[in-house]
Amino acid sequence: MGLQNLGHGVKIGSNELSDLTIARMAWLLPAITVPMAMLVHILSGNFRTFPIFISEADHPGLERWIFTIGFCCAGLIQMFFAYRMWHSMRHIGRRKLMHITFICGLFTGANLVVMSFADMYDYLALHVLTASNVFQGGMVWALLAHLSLPNANQKGRKIRIWGMIISLVSFIIMTQSIIRAVKDLEKFGLEGDTLFTLNSIQPAIDVAAYAEYGLFIGLIMALYSFEYDIKNKILESE
Repeated sequence: MGLQNLGHGVKIGSNELSDLTIARMAWLLPAITVPMAMLVHILSGNFRTFPIFISEADHPGLERWIFTIGFCCAGLIQMFFAYRMWHSMRHIGRRKLMHITFICGLFTGANLVVMSFADMYDYLALHVLTASNVFQGGMVWALLAHLSLPNANQKGRKIRIWGMIISLVSFIIMTQSIIRAVKDLEKFGLEGDTLFTLNSIQPAIDVAAYAEYGLFIGLIMALYSFEYDIKNKILESE
């Protein structure tokens, strides 16, 4: 089964997949995965309290299957979307910046795949590293993609700018809340029980968790905004 690049999509075997569908899957998959995993986590009675970090929904049970499968697929689609965006728009965008954007998209997607398997309960250090790479890499990817398209759709640009602002402000609030809370975390046993650690810093999580939700929403907005640029490209070529 081979992959063939088309004008506005790809052909995988005998099936065609449009760039618009790929772009939509890139933001829709994580947008569905997060609330579904968290809802199942809460309804199953496995949640500690509320608010909680998104990754706390990666708990043994049905919610872990939703979290892992959803984010693994989302990471793979993210890498595929980064490739298609580079392939289809490198001639109309800033070429050198498009190359860097492509690499950043691959990096973000790859970390999302690893994070989907590295749950915070059993692989805390790896989870924190990959989750941080996803959040920071996602923001950088959105910014570079934004800068690499000088003639982007105006509505898409506005949504993207707001998404990046929301992400940046939320990221600063989230990280500062956690940094202040974990200054003396050794006494809570960072290398020990994750649940005990989370319970110990819950006052900080009360702020950081909502900021993480804002960061997630901002990144989804940024991903969604590129649909407008893809639609523009399709209309211009007709």
